Amino acid sequence: MSELTQHLILCATARLSRGLQLHYQRQLSLKQTQWQTPQIMTLQQWLSQLMQQGILAGEVNIQSFPVIHLNTTTEKMLWQQTIQSCIQKHELADLFDIASLADAAMEANQLLIEWQVNDADLNDYFQSVETRQFLRWRQAFHALCAHNKALESARLLALQVDFLTNTTMQLPQAIELAGFDRITPLEQQLINNLNAKNVKINFMHHQQNAQNIQQIACDDIDAECRAAVAWAKASLTQNPQANLAIITPVLGNIRTKLADLLDDTFHPETLHPSLYEAPRIMDFSIGAPLSEHAMIATALRLLRLASSGQNSSQADLSALLLDVYWGTETESDARSLLDAQMRKKLTRNVNLQTLMLLAQKASDDALPQFLTHLNTLQNAQTQWRGKNKPAYWATQFSQLLSNVNWANPSGLSSYEYQAQQSWLKALQSLSELDTLIGVISAIDALSKLNQICSASMFLPETVGNPRLQLLGMLESSAIPLNGVWILGMNDQHWPSPARPNALLPVKLQRDLNMPNADTDIQAAFAQKVQQRLLTSANKIVFSWARKEADRELRASPLLSQLPVGDVTATVSTIAETLSANVSHESNTELINDYMAPAITSAERLRGGSALFEAQAICPAWAFYQYRLGAKSLESPTDGLDSLARGNLTHAVLQAFWLDCKSAANLKSLSDSQLETAIKTAIDAAFKDTRNIENIPKQILQIEQQRLQPLINVWLQLEKQRADFTVRACEAEHTLVIEDLEITLRIDRIDALTDGSLVIIDYKTGSSKPSHSSWADERITKPQIPLYAALVLKEEQVVAACFAKVDMLESQFSGVAENDALPNIKPFSDLKNGSVFKDFADFEALIAHWQQSLTAIAHEIKTGVANVRFENETDLLYCDVKPLLRLPERALQFEQQASLQK
Repeated sequence: MSELTQHLILCATARLSRGLQLHYQRQLSLKQTQWQTPQIMTLQQWLSQLMQQGILAGEVNIQSFPVIHLNTTTEKMLWQQTIQSCIQKHELADLFDIASLADAAMEANQLLIEWQVNDADLNDYFQSVETRQFLRWRQAFHALCAHNKALESARLLALQVDFLTNTTMQLPQAIELAGFDRITPLEQQLINNLNAKNVKINFMHHQQNAQNIQQIACDDIDAECRAAVAWAKASLTQNPQANLAIITPVLGNIRTKLADLLDDTFHPETLHPSLYEAPRIMDFSIGAPLSEHAMIATALRLLRLASSGQNSSQADLSALLLDVYWGTETESDARSLLDAQMRKKLTRNVNLQTLMLLAQKASDDALPQFLTHLNTLQNAQTQWRGKNKPAYWATQFSQLLSNVNWANPSGLSSYEYQAQQSWLKALQSLSELDTLIGVISAIDALSKLNQICSASMFLPETVGNPRLQLLGMLESSAIPLNGVWILGMNDQHWPSPARPNALLPVKLQRDLNMPNADTDIQAAFAQKVQQRLLTSANKIVFSWARKEADRELRASPLLSQLPVGDVTATVSTIAETLSANVSHESNTELINDYMAPAITSAERLRGGSALFEAQAICPAWAFYQYRLGAKSLESPTDGLDSLARGNLTHAVLQAFWLDCKSAANLKSLSDSQLETAIKTAIDAAFKDTRNIENIPKQILQIEQQRLQPLINVWLQLEKQRADFTVRACEAEHTLVIEDLEITLRIDRIDALTDGSLVIIDYKTGSSKPSHSSWADERITKPQIPLYAALVLKEEQVVAACFAKVDMLESQFSGVAENDALPNIKPFSDLKNGSVFKDFADFEALIAHWQQSLTAIAHEIKTGVANVRFENETDLLYCDVKPLLRLPERALQFEQQASLQK
């Protein structure tokens, strides 16, 4: 007798089929030395084998049998092609979401076939514009399938069911169906046909008598996940041979959270990179899209770069520069440095030629292989401009990836090797599209390949004998279970909300009990699934969350009759556990290591006034950034960012005053002469400013046009001042304080007629500059006080101010001994509410600056580098904020406070 005529177990999913095969093998191996595993496969596999035998037996007309069987991905591509051709003449064609329309059309077509709805049935219902449009698409889709001799899965199943009606082939005596929660009318017809041929049909279910069922309310979904993992830990500690499952309707949303908690609880050793792929105690039923695997994402990114002749975003290029899955490992450091240079010198969108020139200039011959690979990618941009069949592009893609040393097989781990094999299958799937879609461009071929990878779920093979399964609500376990925890049982998830198909009459869907048609149908189906779950294990726990962020949540109404229990345990992450252990250890020695090595005479300090500012705000910031040289990577822009525009404004004012020199000369200029002088200063500034060579000329012209009126507005304010002479512009001074040599630069120093000085610092931002910290013990805006109190301590400084250069509200702000500047009151006229009320006069304030800044300099010299700040908002522009480890400090302080209570 043929294997197909023996007892069969037919499964709803391939995963369940593999699980049952493994389960039976293990069970039989315990009882005998030789055994035969029952025939277990999916329903579609069995029907396909049966049809093949029918073809060999001459019962199927091979001429009418489809050559191509469409899977979900290829069917969607044909629907997209069909809809695109149907709406291409529509005036709003570009606004249609073709992919979403194809999904809806696929579902509608499948529902009509599986629920056996013919055109006459459809005509009995009101047809909306959307339904009529869908029927036209469906007709065109069927014509396209006929032209390509292709058939989608639903019509193939209908064809197979019809074949079973007439076949004379011998069939199994009994068939068990596993994992079928919902039977469609088409599947029911299949069952009826089998029954008519004396095939006994049973439904397999590991039914058990649940002895303990309860529902538990948790604070939120995170608390639910922790409680479920703690339950699994306790259950397996009590019985290491137990088989458990965590089931949820939102597995896709919380998969990463659960995986991390389970690793931290059961496999903390996998935190080490070399043990990341060690066997786990758990087995997830769903994976992630193949396109999201890091190695596959690299391949797609490389191909996107090679197939597109347009500029690439720096985000994509940066990801490639830092990627380990292509190129030469010995060049990784040089590529990282090139990434920093690219961010600093190039615009947001870059072509390969520009990147190659930068690499040649910046790498100093440290990137020979990288340059070769860039040249390969650039050649592909030129050679891949025509159209060809998908199989040709699949070969080209594979060859290019090999040429740039993508996924070197000698260095792949087990998971990466499996991902590579899945990639090769995706390329094969692309090659098989030749008949369906004909010749296409390289970018279109890549789009199809990306679609294939996105639809392919990648899940590494399970190693060992996992004791904990993580399943979706509609998935069945291949083995009997000792315990089940079902989480996420809130009313917005369970029953699933109704989602009728927009392309079919809603009344038709309701009348025929189609899935998702309305809430009653969803509730009835959820009740059926839940009833199965209630008999799936000895102990069953349902859990739900009370809130999500600030939103109050409710339990599913299907839990209303279940007894209520309490959360008895939870788990912590590795970080939380280690932190708690340190805090609770009575013999732990706490060392305050805030002192860095003192500055030696050989150490050259960087940062100037910014060093003092960082030290005043947070000493650790100053240490990391200005002594160790740590800094954040720059963010590229397509033009001039606010810093570059500010620097240009400074440069224009510098050029103007170097030529004009005094208030008297300014006031003597006519309007046209002033306009000419400003334009001359702008031209000089743009000529001397570096790092703008890659800025498009149009943007520079716009900036020049912006600066002309801006500078004019500012100079009108300057005309209101009493006579002065510009003594210095952007001048550097060296300050020696506490044996530290600091280089400082001030925007401008003016000399009044009596020889006294005014110190000016330009500000071009939108916010009003604040000088309130000048009265604080730690001065966080120290640039002007450094000059007034230390650099120019032998001079008579009568005013220190910010100059806000702005079209709408240009003004001076700061402190002055007299009325030397507009908008600034003499120091003696300041009211009691002023932050400077505690200082008797201007000289007392300068003495305070000298004392405060000297103390800060002493901290720098001696190596004070603790994480200390008044307000976290002061760290807004801190480049090294991650190194301060603020969240860890907050957790540590919370634990110390709880211990002291």
